[in-house]
Amino acid sequence: MFGETHGHRGRRGAPRMLEDLKVIDLTTMIAGPVTARMFSELGANVIHIEPPWGDDGRNSTTPFLGSEGVLYTVSNRSKRGIVLDIRNPKGHELLLRMVKDADIFIENMRIGVLDKRGLGYEDLAKINPGLVYVSISGWGREGPLKYEPTYDVIIQAFSTAMRRYDDHGPPRLNGSMVGDTSTPLLAAFAAMAALRERDRSGRGSHVTSSLLQGAFHMMAPRKVVPENETGPPHERQLPAGAGVFQTSDGEWTFICAWTNGQFERFAQLAGYPHLAGDPAYATRQLREAAQVELNELFNVWVQPHTRDELIAALRDADIPCSPVYGGVEELMADAHVQANDFVVGIEHPTKGRIWQMGAGFEINGERPELTYSPLFGEHTDEVLREHGCSDEEIAALREEGVVA
Repeated sequence: MFGETHGHRGRRGAPRMLEDLKVIDLTTMIAGPVTARMFSELGANVIHIEPPWGDDGRNSTTPFLGSEGVLYTVSNRSKRGIVLDIRNPKGHELLLRMVKDADIFIENMRIGVLDKRGLGYEDLAKINPGLVYVSISGWGREGPLKYEPTYDVIIQAFSTAMRRYDDHGPPRLNGSMVGDTSTPLLAAFAAMAALRERDRSGRGSHVTSSLLQGAFHMMAPRKVVPENETGPPHERQLPAGAGVFQTSDGEWTFICAWTNGQFERFAQLAGYPHLAGDPAYATRQLREAAQVELNELFNVWVQPHTRDELIAALRDADIPCSPVYGGVEELMADAHVQANDFVVGIEHPTKGRIWQMGAGFEINGERPELTYSPLFGEHTDEVLREHGCSDEEIAALREEGVVA
């Protein structure tokens, strides 16, 4: 339908550079699970631990794939999954047993929760000095908000992500997540650096990141404030020749004639060659001030074209542009997306083939083989056997509600 299909077994040549790593994934929702997924997609043995009532990402997100939330489906693929009640002393002991030979432990509980349960960094470092312990919080490790609950939408409000430059209307939610999608990249990269240090020194590390740090990282160009500058910080603004334009077929196109050369070519293409040599528009900063009036002029040229005609003309002139797609299905059907297999089908044992975004990289031309997110408790018995439990012990633990 859209791209290649992935099954349960890896393709020959699929990159598995991290298959010697063991990762304990005690996370929920998005940022934590996606951090662990960064390792599982490269072959690491990632064990995702759910409580008896299920991962919140499985239970509380819509739309559902049956009883499995979409956030869970996307965030936990290529892992093994177990159900373990770590509040129970026997469940607590089993978790410690799994941690003893783990390389990485990832958690995104509220600050202090695991310390109270004897599962903080200092506690686990005593039984595994080489452990890389990754903590992802909402607000960061210090400050008056560090214990407060939060979600990506709250971080968007706090970080100014809901505000648009040159927009004085009410705040608006971003079309995509901010902290939940950027924080895993920061946390996983820092964890890999900590692993390299462990290989040198034998010492583990405590890696910390937060949704707020992820949001700041995404919005860094808008957060530059010179110390000796007075007045409000500079808000990024688009120059003339950049913006959203509607075509005759009712579709939208984003044009970004950003550089001087691109602006000159756009002006010539649109039939306004005098703008290309006008010193009043010689720099991007000057064109920012004239954005509204010049874009109205460019719009006169744009409107008679269809979207496809406009994009073809712009690309012939080497001017960056893109259709503004109205939904995921339109994006997935795009010829470029299909040519690159950016969307893959993952075979699910109960839901059939599920199409979703693939891994965001290739290594030596190969992409990771992806497998479905584990069913509830799918690998509990398998993982417990690997950690010394007999079938009789597993049955007793299940009877007591410690595992499922």
